[in-house]
Amino acid sequence: MPAEQEKRIAKAGQAVSGNIAYFARHLGKVESRWKADKTRVTNADIAVSDAITGWLAENFPNDDVVSEEVLPSAESGGRSLKSRFCWVLDPIDGTNNYALGLPACGIMLALLEEGVPVYGWIYEHLSGGLVEGGARRGIRVNGTPIQAQRASGVFDKQAIVSLSLPLSERYLKCLSPLLTRNPARCFGSAATNLTYTALSVFDGSFSMRCKVWDISAGHALLAGAGRQIVYLEAQPFPLRELTASPPNFPFLAGTEAFLRFTVPLFSEKQG
Repeated sequence: MPAEQEKRIAKAGQAVSGNIAYFARHLGKVESRWKADKTRVTNADIAVSDAITGWLAENFPNDDVVSEEVLPSAESGGRSLKSRFCWVLDPIDGTNNYALGLPACGIMLALLEEGVPVYGWIYEHLSGGLVEGGARRGIRVNGTPIQAQRASGVFDKQAIVSLSLPLSERYLKCLSPLLTRNPARCFGSAATNLTYTALSVFDGSFSMRCKVWDISAGHALLAGAGRQIVYLEAQPFPLRELTASPPNFPFLAGTEAFLRFTVPLFSEKQG
């Protein structure tokens, strides 16, 4: 593994773990407001973002850092990402849950090299686990390597999936064969959905409204667990630019059997 990548992976877990106590202490106890894009933000989002981006800037000053709470202004026309390494942070994923005191939420941090996620950290508060991993590295939970479950090759009616709501009418139509067949869970948090997909609790996951900071860490984590992710519209990676209004990246993620069942459902949408 390249030394510069190794150095970052070895150290950056500190940036996430150092904010877990603060995250837990303020769950459901912070005021929130609505941003111009109609998403919620709390003082804790800002505090965690400042703490982690500050740590990254101090330790890796030549790297690009992207945070949901530090976006270019609309007048700037965007920001080019030119460094070899880039960090992508969602300081609190599932902010609606967090503000209401619901534990399905977390912190997501990803390391990208040449615009592609190579390693991810997700602190998933519902389980209390700091899950990390990347391709050819496997995954760890609270520092302990775990053996990813081998897929059975079958996606049957007992397989559980996770979803994010609401759905557009077009996506609802595409997903109808899945929604009328399989049990589904909806947590309102990409951190929760992708963590449990990587850990093989869920066979697969679908989301329509994820931004790049919602999926970067999960993208790497899924690779570490031997799972796949398929983007149904635009491809987020390699990430080369950050804009004031980043697009959504609808995706399907999970086992090969899950994807064999679901990807063809979207062939009309893709065409």
